[in-house]
Amino acid sequence: MEFGRLLGELRESAGLTQRQVAERMSANQTKVSRIENGDGDEGDLASFLGALGTPEASSLAELAQMSWHHLPRPSLRHPDLSSLVQIERGLDTVRNFLNDGEVSALLAGQAQLLEKRLLEAGEFLLSLEHDVVYVGEIGVGKTTAVCRQAGLVLDSATASDLKGMMLDTGGGRTTLCDVRVVSGDRFALTVEPTSDEEAYRLVGEMCRAVFEGSSAEAPTVQVDFKPPEEMERALRNMAGLPRPARARKGVASARDPLRELAATFDTLEAFSAEVAARLSLWRRRKRTIDFEGVDGTAGRHWLRTTFIAINNGRHDDFSIPDQITVTVPFALARGGSISLSVVDTRGVDGSAVRKDIIAHLKNPRAVTLLCSKWGSAPDPSSQALLTHVSDTNADRFLLDRISVVALARSGDAMSMRHDSGEPPTEIADGYEIKLSQVEDALEKIGFKGVEAVAYDASPDDPGTLNGFVLARIAAIRNRQLASALATIAAVDQMIANQAEAAAMAALAAVSEQLNRFADRNRDLVKPLRRPFELLLTNVTRLHARTVWAATTRSGRFWNFDVFQYIGDGTAAEAKARSSEITAGLNAIIESDLGDPELAAAATFLTQIRANIPQWEADFVNAVQHHAVAVYGAPLGKDQFLWDDCESEYGTGRGNYREGVAAKMRRWFDGTDPLLDELERRVSRSWITSVIEPLKNAVGSGILLERQVN
Repeated sequence: MEFGRLLGELRESAGLTQRQVAERMSANQTKVSRIENGDGDEGDLASFLGALGTPEASSLAELAQMSWHHLPRPSLRHPDLSSLVQIERGLDTVRNFLNDGEVSALLAGQAQLLEKRLLEAGEFLLSLEHDVVYVGEIGVGKTTAVCRQAGLVLDSATASDLKGMMLDTGGGRTTLCDVRVVSGDRFALTVEPTSDEEAYRLVGEMCRAVFEGSSAEAPTVQVDFKPPEEMERALRNMAGLPRPARARKGVASARDPLRELAATFDTLEAFSAEVAARLSLWRRRKRTIDFEGVDGTAGRHWLRTTFIAINNGRHDDFSIPDQITVTVPFALARGGSISLSVVDTRGVDGSAVRKDIIAHLKNPRAVTLLCSKWGSAPDPSSQALLTHVSDTNADRFLLDRISVVALARSGDAMSMRHDSGEPPTEIADGYEIKLSQVEDALEKIGFKGVEAVAYDASPDDPGTLNGFVLARIAAIRNRQLASALATIAAVDQMIANQAEAAAMAALAAVSEQLNRFADRNRDLVKPLRRPFELLLTNVTRLHARTVWAATTRSGRFWNFDVFQYIGDGTAAEAKARSSEITAGLNAIIESDLGDPELAAAATFLTQIRANIPQWEADFVNAVQHHAVAVYGAPLGKDQFLWDDCESEYGTGRGNYREGVAAKMRRWFDGTDPLLDELERRVSRSWITSVIEPLKNAVGSGILLERQVN
């Protein structure tokens, strides 16, 4: 049907009627109509396009006959169709070149490198799916910005009053979990629930806070056991024990059913068991719910009502959500061909260095918006997150996918001042002043070039923020496109070099030099820090309750994952250990590029240089993975350690966080065999991620005997 519709559009753009095309084909109008409805064979298609006689029709005829062996056939409406055609043809050229039994090892290694780069670029460009991820501290206003940017409003005509958002918005501590919004064919909600074990653990923490807080034998040291406010609200509603309204001055406090229930029990265990039973988790097994109607306005209201009920624990069929996927029957990226998903992450509570946020940042198809209040942009949590990912990741394009959003409220823009002391002349002028300040702040902490935008969800056109997001995605795609075109040029140069003795001599010279470099640098320098130092440092800095909550979950808490920090600490050290070597490799390539006698090898050297960051990133990611794998089971299963760390919370015996860090350090000090195993894996990852790919590319790798089909 897509092809048929395209045929009709081509006919109309040629200024022809179906009758006129039929006459040119010596056919009847009925047959032309069938062809445009997709009911025609290859001969009919060729005859139809020939009858149109336009350049566009000739191009379509060529595309229709083209075979796709390496990439899936793209849609004829794909915005990068012409580039994908070039990539497919480039892959054909490389494959035919490799199938020639006369290809030398030197050129075979280069061809394999180019083939891999073309495949990766083609696969990236073929997909039009991208994410925009909102990250921000609690109460910053990011969910409202999400709703405005994505059109998640009840009525666009009145959306500027911010009262008709389709997601649950408020002054902070509203959303329970990550919310992913996708386009589909209907309004629907899909809930990935929190495990029953975690739900009961949260109940236990909530009950402990209430029970010990009201007990006559309450501990003298005041500590925080209860879960976050939004989680407590949902648990209470699920148990039928809602929080009382906040007392107003001069008005007696309302009764608290949870505290009244606690007073009827002698033990915390019995109280917790009763509240847990009231959740009726065995009945809350529903995962998906759809809107059954067809009216769009009614669907928007249904989605808002249902989402709020699930998010607040007031829907009898759903448990505590761990992630909610919202499906809406309209595009989230207006004015473009991109299939956009929008992710509203759970509000940052203390630290943005969370496993879920780091995963979003590493996604090469995602644009992440770090949202800050106007006065603090970029706020401390955003700055700390930027520093962390810069230290622990080798993806040189990661920071290009991150932007800062200064969220304004009424009067913020006009409160700004120029350096002269003069006020802005208009809101746009105030935005420019603010963005200049944000850029200065980013530059001071080493992040010059990170994009920023100012946005007020109330009066500003949501198209402004939507356009900013699409521009960032376009920049990501254009970089891939430029890489693909450069690789195609390198393929052509490689084939031309095969027949030139001087060019082959230049390639042999640089390949031999790079091969010697690889042999000299098979061994990494010794690490300066042990892999767990980053973890122990952060144990002493995070909120005590956050650390305690992690110890009760054997190190895996949503807001503090011990193993994430072990992996990231190892990754940071791996990046430091590899950076001097990769800098040396880049220096050699730069020197060779400046040598006129090696000019014939310039394209090859440029491709090697382009691959170095990818090899290094692969190494760092592999090391992060291995660190978690090595320490995951031994540390996660040491219940004695976790019980020992948990037991000190609230006792008043010294600094709790320092005590936990000391106990964990003793544990790590006693596990040298694990450290040795990790170092063996690090060394092997260096060889497989960097040294072997380099040697393969220059034609002397041990993996070069790959069967070419």
